[in-house]
Amino acid sequence: MKDSDFVRRIIGILTEAKQMQTMLEEDPDREDVSGDTVRALLNETMPTIELPVSPTPEELGDALSLQLSPVIERLTGAFSLIYLQLADLHDAGHSEVSSADMLQDLALRADELWPGDEGEN
Repeated sequence: MKDSDFVRRIIGILTEAKQMQTMLEEDPDREDVSGDTVRALLNETMPTIELPVSPTPEELGDALSLQLSPVIERLTGAFSLIYLQLADLHDAGHSEVSSADMLQDLALRADELWPGDEGEN
Protein backbone atom coordinates (compact mmCIF):
# COMPACT_ATOMS: atom_id res chain seq x y z
CA MET A 1 0.00 0.00 0.00
CA LYS A 2 1.38 3.40 -0.96
CA ASP A 3 1.98 5.76 1.93
CA SER A 4 -0.48 8.25 0.42
CA ASP A 5 -3.17 5.53 0.43
CA PHE A 6 -2.26 4.70 4.00
CA VAL A 7 -2.70 8.37 4.96
CA ARG A 8 -6.08 8.49 3.17
CA ARG A 9 -7.24 5.47 5.16
CA ILE A 10 -6.23 7.14 8.41
CA ILE A 11 -8.05 10.31 7.37
CA GLY A 12 -11.09 8.07 6.86
CA ILE A 13 -10.66 6.77 10.41
CA LEU A 14 -10.46 10.30 11.79
CA THR A 15 -13.50 11.37 9.77
CA GLU A 16 -15.44 8.34 10.99
CA ALA A 17 -14.42 9.12 14.59
CA LYS A 18 -15.81 12.65 14.26
CA GLN A 19 -19.06 11.28 12.81
CA MET A 20 -19.33 8.78 15.68
CA GLN A 21 -18.74 11.57 18.20
CA THR A 22 -21.52 13.64 16.64
CA MET A 23 -23.93 10.69 16.62
CA LEU A 24 -23.17 9.87 20.27
CA GLU A 25 -23.58 13.51 21.29
CA GLU A 26 -27.02 13.47 19.66
CA ASP A 27 -27.98 10.12 21.22
CA PRO A 28 -25.63 8.76 23.93
CA ASP A 29 -27.59 5.47 24.05
CA ARG A 30 -26.87 4.55 20.42
CA GLU A 31 -25.66 1.03 19.92
CA ASP A 32 -24.94 1.16 16.18
CA VAL A 33 -21.58 2.98 16.46
CA SER A 34 -18.45 0.94 15.77
CA GLY A 35 -14.88 1.37 14.59
CA ASP A 36 -15.11 -0.85 11.52
CA THR A 37 -12.70 1.35 9.57
CA VAL A 38 -9.96 0.86 12.15
CA ARG A 39 -10.48 -2.90 12.16
CA ALA A 40 -10.37 -3.02 8.35
CA LEU A 41 -7.10 -1.04 8.21
CA LEU A 42 -5.48 -3.26 10.83
CA ASN A 43 -6.63 -6.42 9.06
CA GLU A 44 -5.23 -5.12 5.79
CA THR A 45 -1.88 -3.87 7.09
CA MET A 46 -0.90 -6.30 9.83
CA PRO A 47 1.50 -8.97 8.62
CA THR A 48 1.08 -12.69 9.11
CA ILE A 49 3.24 -13.32 12.11
CA GLU A 50 5.78 -16.12 12.02
CA LEU A 51 6.80 -17.50 15.40
CA PRO A 52 9.45 -20.00 16.37
CA VAL A 53 8.23 -23.40 17.50
CA SER A 54 7.73 -23.37 21.28
CA PRO A 55 9.14 -19.85 21.73
CA THR A 56 10.41 -18.59 25.05
CA PRO A 57 8.71 -15.42 26.28
CA GLU A 58 11.76 -13.44 25.13
CA GLU A 59 11.70 -15.02 21.64
CA LEU A 60 7.98 -14.38 21.39
CA GLY A 61 8.41 -10.73 22.35
CA ASP A 62 11.31 -10.27 19.95
CA ALA A 63 9.41 -11.89 17.06
CA LEU A 64 6.30 -9.78 17.66
CA SER A 65 8.30 -6.58 18.01
CA LEU A 66 10.35 -7.23 14.88
CA GLN A 67 7.34 -8.09 12.73
CA LEU A 68 4.81 -5.57 14.04
CA SER A 69 7.09 -2.54 14.50
CA PRO A 70 7.09 -1.45 10.83
CA VAL A 71 3.27 -1.29 10.69
CA ILE A 72 2.98 0.37 14.10
CA GLU A 73 5.60 2.93 13.04
CA ARG A 74 3.62 3.71 9.84
CA LEU A 75 0.39 4.09 11.82
CA THR A 76 2.01 6.34 14.39
CA GLY A 77 3.81 8.38 11.75
CA ALA A 78 0.71 8.93 9.63
CA PHE A 79 -1.45 9.88 12.61
CA SER A 80 1.30 12.24 13.79
CA LEU A 81 1.62 13.94 10.39
CA ILE A 82 -2.12 14.44 10.13
CA TYR A 83 -2.27 15.76 13.70
CA LEU A 84 0.55 18.21 12.94
CA GLN A 85 -1.34 19.50 9.89
CA LEU A 86 -4.44 20.07 12.04
CA ALA A 87 -2.39 21.66 14.83
CA ASP A 88 -0.64 24.03 12.42
CA LEU A 89 -3.98 25.10 10.99
CA HIS A 90 -5.41 25.66 14.46
CA ASP A 91 -2.34 27.48 15.77
CA ALA A 92 -2.31 29.77 12.74
CA GLY A 93 -5.79 30.90 13.73
CA HIS A 94 -7.57 29.74 10.60
CA SER A 95 -10.96 29.34 12.23
CA GLU A 96 -12.67 29.75 8.84
CA VAL A 97 -11.36 26.29 7.84
CA SER A 98 -12.91 23.34 9.65
CA SER A 99 -10.89 20.30 10.63
CA ALA A 100 -13.10 18.23 8.30
CA ASP A 101 -12.27 20.55 5.38
CA MET A 102 -8.57 20.36 6.20
CA LEU A 103 -8.67 16.55 6.33
CA GLN A 104 -10.48 16.44 3.00
CA ASP A 105 -7.87 18.74 1.44
CA LEU A 106 -5.06 16.61 2.88
CA ALA A 107 -6.65 13.45 1.44
CA LEU A 108 -6.93 15.09 -1.98
CA ARG A 109 -3.28 16.19 -1.88
CA ALA A 110 -1.89 12.93 -0.43
CA ASP A 111 -0.24 11.83 -3.68
CA GLU A 112 1.38 15.25 -4.00
CA LEU A 113 2.62 15.19 -0.40
CA TRP A 114 3.82 11.57 -0.56
CA PRO A 115 4.70 11.09 -4.27
CA GLY A 116 5.61 7.57 -5.28
CA ASP A 117 6.21 6.50 -1.70
CA GLU A 118 5.69 2.76 -1.62
CA GLY A 119 5.21 1.02 1.70
CA GLU A 120 5.39 -2.65 2.50
CA ASN A 121 2.75 -4.59 4.37
